[in-house]
Amino acid sequence: MREDILPSEPRNRTPPLSLGRLHYAWVVAVTGSIAMFCGLGLGRFAFGMLLPSMSASLALSYTQSGILGFANLIGYLVAVLLSPLILPRFGTRLTGTASLFVIAASMLGMAFTTSFPMLCAFYVLTGIGSGGVVLPMMSVMSHWFFPSHRGLALGLVMAGPGFGIILSGFVVPKLLPFFSLLSWQTGWLIFALINIVVACLTFALIRNHPNDVTHSPFGRIPTSPVKNKKKLERSNLKLLVHLGLIFAIYGATYMVYVTFIVTSMVGSYQLSEAAAGGIWAWIGLLSVFSGMLFGWISDHIGRRLGLALAFFFLAIAYLLVGLTDWHLGLYLSIILFGFVVWSVPVIMAACAGDYFGAAAAASALAALTFAFSSGQALGPVAAGYLAELTGDFRISYMVSGIAAFVAIGLALLLQPQKPL
Repeated sequence: MREDILPSEPRNRTPPLSLGRLHYAWVVAVTGSIAMFCGLGLGRFAFGMLLPSMSASLALSYTQSGILGFANLIGYLVAVLLSPLILPRFGTRLTGTASLFVIAASMLGMAFTTSFPMLCAFYVLTGIGSGGVVLPMMSVMSHWFFPSHRGLALGLVMAGPGFGIILSGFVVPKLLPFFSLLSWQTGWLIFALINIVVACLTFALIRNHPNDVTHSPFGRIPTSPVKNKKKLERSNLKLLVHLGLIFAIYGATYMVYVTFIVTSMVGSYQLSEAAAGGIWAWIGLLSVFSGMLFGWISDHIGRRLGLALAFFFLAIAYLLVGLTDWHLGLYLSIILFGFVVWSVPVIMAACAGDYFGAAAAASALAALTFAFSSGQALGPVAAGYLAELTGDFRISYMVSGIAAFVAIGLALLLQPQKPL
């Protein structure tokens, strides 16, 4: 049995797929990126762009806005908890496809309601669908790529959400009411239709394992033995907790930023919604390259130093909007955040495969993502509460910057990874 095969994952004996000299691993990676465009780009990050118009039409408070974000993360956590049970049985292809249809159904629900409780319920479903896309698309790269190219491949997958941010930044400010639907409801309707199309594409192109298309993983074969454990070992628990704490800090801090930075631009910086949308789109444009860049960097300097470098740039981005109220500081913050936003998830997904082995990568990534999602759930709620007390989000951004520096220290305390 191959060392990097997940034994319990079904192998669909489909005919070999030939695309000239292109290794099918890259087809899987690009398809995963398109799925992530919907799962995260539209399923989560478009929310920050739609939030100002939703808040205005529904008279939502900062706390209610935070609760909506929290609802999404509750759904995401549910998906994370279920993934280790579902993935081995159904595989990435079916799980990812079904999750995209769940996102589409939830967005259709949001497009036809103005009830806050119903919006929360539907956004929980969106979170479930998002988690059901992210974990499979990230963990399957450990099967398709050896460590020499794993970070780069994961960076390509994480380029997808950036295009979702770009689309929402340009499209949302131009949305108009459609029949009885408000502009933000029209947005959810459009995003639902896109999810349906991408779900069909995912089912057509994603494969669970290289054996399904008579390929071997792409990249340089490791010189040291590859772990082939089916499950996480107790000896790895300390490392898993250490990585989970780092990922939780990232989840809390970055979620505060992506949820409320557009609200801050419109409120604190007095920018129009169209101008804020243009700046938001710049985050998306820069983020397209961030995952690939830091994935490549971590492939060469190691995951430990890659994490520390990523959190350094995040800390500066948070503090620029937490400590200043000048527009140049905002623009520099946007550039830095976009430059580094997908770095930590990419490196963490690579860590799951590198430290725990391809077979246990999905379980390790699920545990890490649970910590990440816990941080995401708490961040927006805490930031919304602080904003109610202080009138803006500056304190929240400052706390995020301090937490990012703590994460740098935690990253440097990791043991250097043994070369593969």
